[in-house]
Amino acid sequence: MSRSGNRRQRLAARAVLPLVIATAEARERLSLPRPVSALLAGCAPVAAAVARPRRRWPAVALVWSAHMWAYKTCFEIPYDRPEQLRRRLRIDPPIRADTLIGRGRPPSQRLQERLRRPPHLSGLDRAATALYLLWELEPHLALAWVLARHPERFRRSALQLGLTFDLTLVGYALFPTAPPWWASEQAGRMGGSVRRVTFEVIADAKGDPRPEGDHKSGNNPWASMPSDHFASAVAAATLLARLNRRAGALAWSYALLLGAILVYTGEHYVIDLLAGLGVAVAADATTHLLEDAFTALPHS
Repeated sequence: MSRSGNRRQRLAARAVLPLVIATAEARERLSLPRPVSALLAGCAPVAAAVARPRRRWPAVALVWSAHMWAYKTCFEIPYDRPEQLRRRLRIDPPIRADTLIGRGRPPSQRLQERLRRPPHLSGLDRAATALYLLWELEPHLALAWVLARHPERFRRSALQLGLTFDLTLVGYALFPTAPPWWASEQAGRMGGSVRRVTFEVIADAKGDPRPEGDHKSGNNPWASMPSDHFASAVAAATLLARLNRRAGALAWSYALLLGAILVYTGEHYVIDLLAGLGVAVAADATTHLLEDAFTALPHS
């Protein structure tokens, strides 16, 4: 394609990208069907890839930001109709699985009953929350490190991590699952003893009133299986370990610590972590297959 044709494509994509985002954000007001909303969200990273600027870092920032926006939007879409999603909600199956793993009691319940004295917030609660919040940056910092130090491996790393995030959406759509804190606080399971520690710590840090019973966020409280937190942390550790031993060791240490924190704070069951691990392994294997298929294609 000619240079002028490429320029027209980029200009068109730059016009389409904000339109796609605005429409998807207004999906409830427009009464869009959920599949249409998900399709619109999926168009955003495609449009960003076409519209990307020529310089490497701005191009990566635009495409990855569009992908993460699309992920967040698709994460929320199943909860656009909570009354319909509630009919498929799984509350007891993960509790039964974790009861077997915990030898008679789910590990979240066991840890909180042993280590917490609510309503007191301990140093452990605050440290666990700080490390939990670090996850908001960790996968993106891992990709930035790869881009800065090993740019030839960035495309493969971004594909692997992006696939990891995206595959968790399949679980959230097909198997809506209540996390430990919701099962305990809202459904009375586990004797009501498991609390959402992170929200209590954040509210206390802000000086807001501590929530007494409802820690529900406005996104999708029933997106627990598999754990996107653990899956992406494992994916980041896997791709970093291939490039640098120290970076990989640090990332694996954080992933394992994060897994323990997710269980302690009531964010995820152990079975959610195992499912997240499976997602990370599947994304890694799929990335290998896609790489092999691309390499096998004839190049002109």
